[in-house]
Amino acid sequence: MPIAKSHALRVSGLVVAAAVLVGIRVSWAQEFAAPAPDTLKPMLKIEWRLGPDYPMGIQDSAVGYVAGKVVSAGGFTRHPLDVCKQYPDAFGGQPSGFTRLAFAFDPKNEPAGWQRIADMPGPPRQGTAVAVVDNVMYVMGGINYDPPFTYQDTCRLEQKDGLWVWEEVPGAKLPWPVYGSSTTTAVIGKNIYLHGAADFFQGPGADGTDFHSEKGRNGDPVGQALLVLDTANIGAGWKRLADCPGVPKFDCAVAAAGGKIYQLGGIFAPLAKMETSYYNAVDSWVYDPANGQWTRLRDMPHGSNRRALVFDDRYILLIAGYKYPKTWNLDGTVSDVYSAEEKARDWKTFFENTVLVYDTSTGTLGTADPLLEQTSIPSAASAGATIYTLGGEGGPRLWHPATLQIGRITAEISE
Repeated sequence: MPIAKSHALRVSGLVVAAAVLVGIRVSWAQEFAAPAPDTLKPMLKIEWRLGPDYPMGIQDSAVGYVAGKVVSAGGFTRHPLDVCKQYPDAFGGQPSGFTRLAFAFDPKNEPAGWQRIADMPGPPRQGTAVAVVDNVMYVMGGINYDPPFTYQDTCRLEQKDGLWVWEEVPGAKLPWPVYGSSTTTAVIGKNIYLHGAADFFQGPGADGTDFHSEKGRNGDPVGQALLVLDTANIGAGWKRLADCPGVPKFDCAVAAAGGKIYQLGGIFAPLAKMETSYYNAVDSWVYDPANGQWTRLRDMPHGSNRRALVFDDRYILLIAGYKYPKTWNLDGTVSDVYSAEEKARDWKTFFENTVLVYDTSTGTLGTADPLLEQTSIPSAASAGATIYTLGGEGGPRLWHPATLQIGRITAEISE
């Protein structure tokens, strides 16, 4: 029958075309596929030790290395320890929750521990984006559980005549509400780059408020936009640069090295209600401010919530993390990433003590000595070869540990 023959030829042609497309997709996917975890080799030697505990368990505080001190401001806790006995105003009269309290730690005087400094201005909150430029710490956005939930303001902290002084910066208001966490910023010269954020609101069909990186409450491109603030010209405000063409993520591992901005994975949080709220998003990118272009890199291993720090303007350290059961791929497909053994495990065991290392000179991924305690998206800062990793979520001190883990990079490991 002519019709049947014609139909058969059409189907055959579609199969051939599909095979070609699949071949292209497979080749393309292999080109960017993440290295197998068992192939990763040590790149850096880090000696870890515990420093003085923070005055409370803490998650998502604004942490920076400023004027020779490690500063931590704001954040959230379910484990207040005894902080309310000494500071009854820690949570606005509540036993725990969001805080405005700020503390400084002097690495040259460890026995003194954490000393309270001036409170962070504005409402108590967690998840501010953080950047340090010329010994000034800029703190932007953040969330709490009271409307409007997510914020747009910017403030800054510096030490003047021996006193810690906060200042609000009205000219640097963000263009939309942002939950950033300090891993979504990078600094090059006087410029702060902010990328890979989320908004916190009730999405379509949702039962309540949650993080969304696909779009903000007003359709804002929170998870793809790249913003820049010139701290030498604050009055010009934030400028929008080229959007990243990847999956719209938050809690990205964002860092600057060699004059370029790297985004190494993160979390995809869809706008509409789906089978789960959070997916690993492993596609990774580099942005070159010289030409305004994004270039795709190899994928990161399945996982997310990794805190990015830079050493020697070359190595990007990805500290701690959490592995969700599903990964959202660049083509919109979803992969199940738990093995049979992992599916049988308690979800609390997926917090990590892993330290991955991305070498921006060679484009290769390796490892370093692991943390002493596992955690997820800890607050962190570095000064030269010293790393300060504070709190986070998960680990042996669930949920918000008071742990300060101090690492000293002692060697680069070459083959």
